[in-house]
Amino acid sequence: MKGAIFSETLRRSWKQILSWGLGMALLGAYLTAFIQDVDVLEQYARFAETLPPALLQMFGAESAAALATPEGVLSFGFFGYGLIIFAFFAVLAGLNVTANEEDEGMMDVVLSQPVPRWRVVLEKFAVYALIVVIAAILAFVGVWLGKQGSALELDMGRVFEGTINMIPGTLLMIGLTMFVAAAVKRKSTATAITAVVIITSYFIDFLGRAASDTIVASLRFISFFNYYDSEGVMVAGLNPGNIALLLGITSLLVAGTVWAFERRDIGV
Repeated sequence: MKGAIFSETLRRSWKQILSWGLGMALLGAYLTAFIQDVDVLEQYARFAETLPPALLQMFGAESAAALATPEGVLSFGFFGYGLIIFAFFAVLAGLNVTANEEDEGMMDVVLSQPVPRWRVVLEKFAVYALIVVIAAILAFVGVWLGKQGSALELDMGRVFEGTINMIPGTLLMIGLTMFVAAAVKRKSTATAITAVVIITSYFIDFLGRAASDTIVASLRFISFFNYYDSEGVMVAGLNPGNIALLLGITSLLVAGTVWAFERRDIGV
């Protein structure tokens, strides 16, 4: 039956919507409620001035002055962490597409049904993409609820764009994980390779921001974190080029997963 893999995966994964989505919503509500008035912002900015610039840039803040606005605080304290938090979900979700069931000896049972392999990949990816979208929406709702207790004006349009901005990078990491898992035999190897790629990408972007006059800065273009740019989105809105690039790479990774999964023997 068409959609059976999607519906069954969604039935078994709905709790992840609550755990990840509500977790992000609580974080957003807490940080927004924390921003009560101008005095709080000034104190926050003064504290940021005591931190090493590299630490600020590590989470997407170019300077302490940027933290003197509600949008700047959210960019640093919420969206700066948001993609990192979603990275943990992305790895777990990517492994759930094929690797976990294969490791548990269940993939043979799934493939014994009249279901082509490409549908297993695409329908499971669609479920986890849906979870990411719902979790991002819940994060936005959390920020909106937190705003109700704050006296400061907050551009909710920019906040919505910031939450949408977390989706492409998360989908890319899911695609990366499931592609590596389909291409290699062992789940532990796939996990290690994916973790190294994500961490390396993060540190290339971080070091490139912190040391803009070094060779590392010239390598930032290979880091997908470079195209996340949470502060830039909160200031100028979504960058269609960055989103198109991340989603384009994700599409290639999904297609690569189908190709690899179609051509390998399934372990028992």
